[in-house]
Amino acid sequence: MGLKSNETKYESLMVLLFFLAWGFLYLDRQALSILMPLMLEDIPLTNTLIGQVNMWQTIGFAISAPVFAVISDRIGHKKMIIFWATMITSILAFVTMFANSYVYLLIIRTLLGASEGVILPISISLLAAVSRPKKLGRNMGLVYAGAAVIGVAIGPVVVTQLGELFSWRSAFLFVSLPSFLTALLILKFLHEHNFTKNASTDKSSEVNMKSIITGLKNRNIMICVFLSIACMGALWTFNSFLPLYLTQVSMLSVTRMGVIMSLFGILTIFWQVFIPYSSDKLGRKPAMIGYAFLAMVTPTVLFLYPESWIGIGVLVALGGIILAMNTIYQSIIPVESVSPSIMATANALIMGTGELIGAFSIGISGVLADAYSLTAVMIVVAISYLIAFLVSFALTETLKKKEKVTEEPLEEATVN
Repeated sequence: MGLKSNETKYESLMVLLFFLAWGFLYLDRQALSILMPLMLEDIPLTNTLIGQVNMWQTIGFAISAPVFAVISDRIGHKKMIIFWATMITSILAFVTMFANSYVYLLIIRTLLGASEGVILPISISLLAAVSRPKKLGRNMGLVYAGAAVIGVAIGPVVVTQLGELFSWRSAFLFVSLPSFLTALLILKFLHEHNFTKNASTDKSSEVNMKSIITGLKNRNIMICVFLSIACMGALWTFNSFLPLYLTQVSMLSVTRMGVIMSLFGILTIFWQVFIPYSSDKLGRKPAMIGYAFLAMVTPTVLFLYPESWIGIGVLVALGGIILAMNTIYQSIIPVESVSPSIMATANALIMGTGELIGAFSIGISGVLADAYSLTAVMIVVAISYLIAFLVSFALTETLKKKEKVTEEPLEEATVN
């Protein structure tokens, strides 16, 4: 009982650590969009250039995620990889405060995206390794909720208030400090040996290119790649331009925009916990289909009612689905579809491919926003989720398969 108690405590500790890591890293990434209305006073940027900065930040994320996931699956040292990636992200968020040109922003934010891309796929694989089967969806939902709680609910109102009271440069200084502290917590509390000892003794789980290719031929992995392309492009396009949309189209002040973003984040916390939980009850495929459909609602209503409180109300109530549904196709379905030895690689392939190809949606949306208006961005986002809704029907359900696998060892143990 004592050993099980320690394992449960460590599982909870990992959930907390990765909750903090992903939350503060998400805030590091989002801070650029949140503070952009203030930054435009010092750095002249068009919508096209804003889209380019966000696009290359996303491309940096997309490239580093699969590269370091494969490295971590093959050589281990996952603790130190996550520690250094978190530390470097903190440093890059800090030096953003010295930005004075488009080129400076482009370089620093691309590097920041690359450092962030390392963290989530490896974190998910580590969490899956220690999570009890019935708690997997809940644990992943809680980790992803870090983005909602810290990056969306608390962050925008604090960051915009700091930006108005002091300057947007001071706000970036504030944003960088929590990631630095989180890196130190990871260094102190994460146990490297818990994840490498089994790999060294179990030849059947050894990672090699053949096992990776075999695992990634899985139908669900390929479907999740297509879902990620549509959804990640839509997510980061939505996030990149939403603060500007609310200030320039919906005509909100910067501080009021920050309040609306935080209210949106509070409801996102609910969706972040509820969506994985509901997928445990309804099944992964029905949940993905339903939430992809609901994700279309917010951009559609904002397009139709850009200056009305109807659009703001729908954003606050349902907009969180756009962020929270990622848990299903990025993490839950993939880890239930492949062997543990390539979980990080599968997760990173889905996330990285989605971010890489989806990143061009951000750049294209910036060009469309300059050519027409910012309302064009919402059309791009709505169409992307329509595509995701249709693609979701091709998924194979994994929840029942998971339950079947976990029952067989219990039956054998009873016979013995």
